[in-house]
Amino acid sequence: MTTYAATHKRLNQLKLPAKYSACDWCGLTASDWAYQWNDANALDSEHGPYSLSTTSYAPMCRRCHNTMDHTHRTYGPERFPYEVTRLKESAYGAVSDDRRALDARDREVSRKAALRHVEAQEATRKPRRTKAESAAVQSALALMSRGYRHNSLER
Repeated sequence: MTTYAATHKRLNQLKLPAKYSACDWCGLTASDWAYQWNDANALDSEHGPYSLSTTSYAPMCRRCHNTMDHTHRTYGPERFPYEVTRLKESAYGAVSDDRRALDARDREVSRKAALRHVEAQEATRKPRRTKAESAAVQSALALMSRGYRHNSLER
């Protein structure tokens, strides 16, 4: 079974760390991949509930993430979706457009540098000899991985 830590590690590998994305609520630079409380098959851990589905997570800054988790604890799953809509609007309105634009420029520079670093590591990495996979499978996985990372730049 995949653990809480392994799920977050996989999120960082597939989508890059959250710090290269904008917060889903306020638009500033995110710090965490936040569980969105939308998976009926959520698992429990000492850190709280988590999902094995990467689509159940969104990049969020620490303030918005804490607000969302507090709202879910306070209102419960029935009232939570209505409160989230109100809180998202409030969080977005609390940040100026100039601040969001400045944050986006800084984040883009950092993301491009991180992608260059990842691609340089992939280019110099020696192939592992743990499994004998066909060349077609290896190239398909490499293309999918690079394609996903490059598409994440266009968000």
